This record gives sequence, structure tokens and C-alpha cells, in this order.
Amino acid sequence: MDFHGDSVSLKHEIDHNPKPEDAKRIKVYVSILMSEYPIRDCRPVLAFSLPAKEFRDSFTSYRWEQLNCLEDDERLNVSLVDFARVELSRLVTYVMFFSVNYSPDCALSIHITFKSGRSRPPLMAGKYISLEETTMKTMNEEYIHLLVDESVMFKLFSRI
Repeated sequence: MDFHGDSVSLKHEIDHNPKPEDAKRIKVYVSILMSEYPIRDCRPVLAFSLPAKEFRDSFTSYRWEQLNCLEDDERLNVSLVDFARVELSRLVTYVMFFSVNYSPDCALSIHITFKSGRSRPPLMAGKYISLEETTMKTMNEEYIHLLVDESVMFKLFSRI
């Protein structure tokens, strides 16, 4: 899907022998790659973790509210963030329910890379959100799961 030169890619890793604190969890790392900077400068701007059971119990309506903060980033198109949500749900659903390599005791890591052709604003100290900070925030907040339009879910599962 074309977003005026912007794109998003997702890849995943399954750890079959995770550390005890990573077992049965989904960890997501989000990076923004600007066209004028080398790939080595692409650091995560957001990292969070959630219990795999939380997604599995509500996968048809899970909205990835953790990505909401990306909607205000002037480097990203809001449509691209929405597209990433759908693709993230599709990928995690596929891995958890259809992959023979995944088991409930594994740790699943997802890496989302937004590629943006927009010019990069200067980075400010404290811009990056650590996995620990976000994990604590996630554990301390209740997320309201919004119902997904059935046509969106049909498109989501027709790709699997």
C-alpha cells in the first residue's frame, strides 16, 4: 500500500528458550527509518510488552493502543500507523494460531519499521520510551478494547 513514499515492514522472532520474564509475552519494538539516514541509525522509538494471553483472549478486537503515541509523530502518516495496527494483528494472529514453530511458552518479538521520506526533526533528549517504562505503564493501565468493524476483520483473516 502506498502512503506517499512511506511504508511499514514487520518481522518477527520466536524465542523457544526465553528468560523466565520473557516467556509467554509479546514484545514489540518500533523504529522509524528516515530516508536520509543510514539503517544503523534506526533506533527504537517505542518498545512495549504484553502477555500473549492478553492478545489471544481478545485478538478479534485488540487495537494496539500502545501505538497511539505514534499518531502524533510528524514523521508518520496516521494511515500508515493504522495500517501497521492491522498488519501487527494479522502477523501475531498468524504466528500464535497457525505457526508450527510457536508454543504458548515461547517469547514472540515483533519489529516494526516505519520508512519515511519526510525530513527528520531534531531528536530531543528523552524522546525514546524504554521497554521497562512502557511495560510498567502497560501493567498499570486498563486498556479499553474497541470493537473492530466486521469488514476489517474479514480482510484481516482473508489474508492469513
